Amino acid sequence: MNAEPTADPAADRERRLHFLARRLAAAQKRWSLFADGDRVLLGLSGGMDSVMLLHLLVRWRRAAPLDFALAALHVEFPEAQGRAERRRRLQELCDGLDVPLAFAAAEPDPGPPAGARPAHPCFRCARERRRLLFGHAAQHGCGKLALAHHLDDAAETVLMNLLFQGGLEGLPPRRDFFDGRVALIRPLLLAEKSEIARAASALGFPFVPCLCDRAAQGIGSERDHVRAFLSSLGPNARAAKRHLLRVSLAAAEGAARP
Repeated sequence: MNAEPTADPAADRERRLHFLARRLAAAQKRWSLFADGDRVLLGLSGGMDSVMLLHLLVRWRRAAPLDFALAALHVEFPEAQGRAERRRRLQELCDGLDVPLAFAAAEPDPGPPAGARPAHPCFRCARERRRLLFGHAAQHGCGKLALAHHLDDAAETVLMNLLFQGGLEGLPPRRDFFDGRVALIRPLLLAEKSEIARAASALGFPFVPCLCDRAAQGIGSERDHVRAFLSSLGPNARAAKRHLLRVSLAAAEGAARP
């Protein structure tokens, strides 16, 4: 009896990457995130999402009818472990893709004021990372700042704001800052995290997870609870996430009308 033929790994890798590239192309068609002649700065944390976005942008730039420059910035935190190894691996990755990579050092965490409740460490890191990314983009003439937020991130943010803030603010696909000189864009907003994870697994791309001691302590947050709730929806989770994104975009469009 003949053994069942195994799938072609190369074909599987190509299929998964092509699928994500279609998600990116759909976001471009819907929101016009990129324009000819753009200088794009990618926030490269080294995690799975940003590494996959890096590969997708390199691939898409070769095929798209747009000519845009691409560079990456990695923000280093003094609290993170293994900074030297992370720097080496990210530099090797970007050199292999012919993408210029720069590094920026974050300020040490001063901790909360006396008597104040400590904030979740990831909140502080996100603020500091964004400050340095925007500063680098403005200093180097990059009109687009690309972040690797995906559909799950957007849905979780909307639900968090609805439940805990009473609003519908989410993660817009594009938002202009500094009188339009820098636009924050999210090319992966139509892709689910599970889709990104499957592609990363099939492609074997190296990524470096967060190695912050404080983030690794398992500190709970509202986002953790919201993420668990969405996961509990099982097969209905995909539709729920898309509905949440659509509602937040509609709310943002309504608020922007005079």
